[in-house]
Amino acid sequence: MVNDWLTELLYGVGNFFLNPLIYWALLLTLFVSSRRIRKERNNFGTKVFDFGKEWTGTWGISLVFGLLLTAVSIGAGIVVAPAVVLLLSAVTIVLTLLFRFTWLSAAYTFGFSFLLALGAAPYAADYLPAGWADDMAGLNWISFALLMSIVMLAEAVLMLRTKRVDTLPELIKGPRGRWIGQHRFRKLLFIPFFLLVPAGAIEPFAPWWPFFHLNGTDYGLLLVPLLTGMDGFSKGRPAFIEARKQGRAVLVLALLTLAVSLGSMYSYYFAIAAFVIALIGREAITLYFRNKDRKRAMYYTESSQGLFVLAVIPDSPADRLGLLAGERIEKVNGIRVTTERAFYEAVQTNSQYCKMEIRDEQGEIRIKQRAMYEGEPHELGIIFVQEQRKLAVRKSS
Repeated sequence: MVNDWLTELLYGVGNFFLNPLIYWALLLTLFVSSRRIRKERNNFGTKVFDFGKEWTGTWGISLVFGLLLTAVSIGAGIVVAPAVVLLLSAVTIVLTLLFRFTWLSAAYTFGFSFLLALGAAPYAADYLPAGWADDMAGLNWISFALLMSIVMLAEAVLMLRTKRVDTLPELIKGPRGRWIGQHRFRKLLFIPFFLLVPAGAIEPFAPWWPFFHLNGTDYGLLLVPLLTGMDGFSKGRPAFIEARKQGRAVLVLALLTLAVSLGSMYSYYFAIAAFVIALIGREAITLYFRNKDRKRAMYYTESSQGLFVLAVIPDSPADRLGLLAGERIEKVNGIRVTTERAFYEAVQTNSQYCKMEIRDEQGEIRIKQRAMYEGEPHELGIIFVQEQRKLAVRKSS
């Protein structure tokens, strides 16, 4: 019995590398990171964040939810045919062709996969390998809905754990043609987990196992890659706050979907309801928060009361000084500043020392000061909206 599990474990890991979603995830990260860095250099004259920022801080969540999905799928005896896994992978790839992580929500990837398996697979039988159409048509709705709910929980946790340093600065044109700043919260979450598939060396070890089964008496293990993520922006308030607000809404939706999915053990209509709720609910959350952000006053924009910090380059003097994106610098070395030129002139009034009066997001004044070193006045690592407006105008002329 133990040898059977070890054998299937090795087969499952080996087959993992045959899934095209793994290589697509790498290409997606390469393209999105490269495009972001190129835009940062065009807009800001420098790279702000390193390559792969879209993965930073996600591996702990990946491990936790990978173990959770493995425990649920094997413990409950959830069996899914390899054809369905490939369908899910194909749908995920298609939904990310626009390189937007919003469509990586499990509500979309699992929801559209379910609709295709239910409605399109029977008509595509002549074009699919033998048995694939039957496997898709015979998809266990309860198990698929349950897996979708858990991955939606991972998406919610990813949003709720968003920090200020996780958001990405961008420069866009406002309604009146002015250059304004906004921040984007974008992360990619890769979740590998073991799933039971029909036809293998593992035999049922209890009368109830597997509970969610497909045709077959023996089962194998398959290491399955899943992709989910988040992608949104905010120009009316700090983006990490926006991400957490959306995360709470997604968490409620995920828990509701999970409850409805469990109800499908009594009626398969609950499974259909779970997919419909997930699809409509996730899209409603996106539209609701997007419309709310449009109605807010611009947050990252020019001000007559000081200079808004659009971004702080990591490991720069400004970062070590403790400056944060979204704060407003009002005085430097005792001199009030409202333009980028005035800021650097004030910094250079004291080549040895710099003292800043900063108003934070709560409206409180805090003082930051540090010694200055040769070359630092021009390499503080602060990005202002004013400065970038001029840079963007020069690039467009």
